[in-house]
Amino acid sequence: MTITLDNGELRLVVNPQVGGSVVRFDRLTECGPEPLMRPGSEDESDPNRLAMYPLVPWSNRIGEGGFAWRGRHYLMAANLPGEPLPIHGDGWQQAWQVEEQGDTWLRLGLRSREQPPFVYRAELTYHLEEAALEVTLAVTHLGESSAPYGLGLHPWFPRSAEVKIEAAAEGVWEVDAAQLPTEWRRLSPGEPWDFSRGAALPTGKIDNLFTGWNGRAVLSWPERGLTLEVRADTSRYLVFSPGEQADFFCFEPVSHDVDAHRGDPQRQGLVELDTGECFSMCCRFRCLAS
Repeated sequence: MTITLDNGELRLVVNPQVGGSVVRFDRLTECGPEPLMRPGSEDESDPNRLAMYPLVPWSNRIGEGGFAWRGRHYLMAANLPGEPLPIHGDGWQQAWQVEEQGDTWLRLGLRSREQPPFVYRAELTYHLEEAALEVTLAVTHLGESSAPYGLGLHPWFPRSAEVKIEAAAEGVWEVDAAQLPTEWRRLSPGEPWDFSRGAALPTGKIDNLFTGWNGRAVLSWPERGLTLEVRADTSRYLVFSPGEQADFFCFEPVSHDVDAHRGDPQRQGLVELDTGECFSMCCRFRCLAS
């Protein structure tokens, strides 16, 4: 069953049972609701066909199906058909519980021990504030020994020929055929992936992580007269789209590098939590349309 939040300017539809996902996020106009994220169906059971879902206790892929941590090796099962590596943690594939709600806000909770060493409680809060949606995602570690956590959000946006992304970054990770990082390189001004002053999506596939972000991005659809500002307390974002033929792209604020568990976890953004310790992130999506 979905839950609808409405503040007169924006409307948000959430399905707690499907990964705590956003089904629709719309601006309310005289002509009817206008999608700010790619709209999904209220009876859809696949989060990848909805508007946005949480990434907890990590984002993106872990290479070789596992990682070593504090003297132990943990194997992680592949969890997405067609994808050989574990991806995006397990929060997006579980039912969340409704803990509190009002007309314009909703707080969901989840307890998980599906993927050791991650034994945790997560909270996901959606709050409509005038022309903005604020999303807070928090995780508390419940395991007896520490574990390295990461968080993120995975929104899906409608792709058009004129859509542009403005999001400054210092560098980007190149990837191999498995979408795992191979080499970090500094971005050059004016290159196709330099989104610092606003740029179109590449015509080909992009599925890469950008670092050194200042936490602010602007997504614009000139043909719709629509601009959406994204602000997050993270220093990394990932851009994903299969290519110009796709009807979507993803701009994902995340707390850590791809496959950080097998590198230098803390240098690459993961946070080590002991029992009872908490880590959180906050992101705001604000409509700037006139």
